[in-house]
Amino acid sequence: MNVLKTTTQVALCFAVALSFMMGASGTAQAKNPEQVFSGQIITSNKAFPTSAKSPGEYIKKIKKAKFTKFQENKDTKSWKIYFAAFFRRPLNDLEITVKLYDVTSGRRLLINSFEQYTEGRGQKTLISNVKLEREYFGVNKKILITMETKKQLLAQGTFQILGEEEKLSGKVDFTEDE
Repeated sequence: MNVLKTTTQVALCFAVALSFMMGASGTAQAKNPEQVFSGQIITSNKAFPTSAKSPGEYIKKIKKAKFTKFQENKDTKSWKIYFAAFFRRPLNDLEITVKLYDVTSGRRLLINSFEQYTEGRGQKTLISNVKLEREYFGVNKKILITMETKKQLLAQGTFQILGEEEKLSGKVDFTEDE
């Protein structure tokens, strides 16, 4: 049973790239995307940018791309969610567990989990996407997405999946056998 489909688009380690872009400036360090979004999973309906002219510009692009209410694709009966995760600490593993919970009622009900592989240890961010299928997730739900390694929480975020609920006619057909 394939509950959801994942595709790693790009797994990025911004530490080296950002250190070159920021140089030795102390004020630029305060505008590091990894610090601004630390511990967060940002969701979008479009692929996230993977570069920018400066850290400040990248932060603006991420904020602009943020999207939390997703409408169902009626043809495929699914939602495609792009996400950018900014870990609280550098990753000390090659594998992350992604968990999806239904938190609509205020309680945390695990719907599904899957493994996401990274490019290497020390990684601080991950950009990827996931396809959620209506059959397994339902509609009009608030979803909590978490990323963990060895039961340590790296990042989390919430979003909503919206769609039309099935319309029932209210008619009942009784036959003589019943």
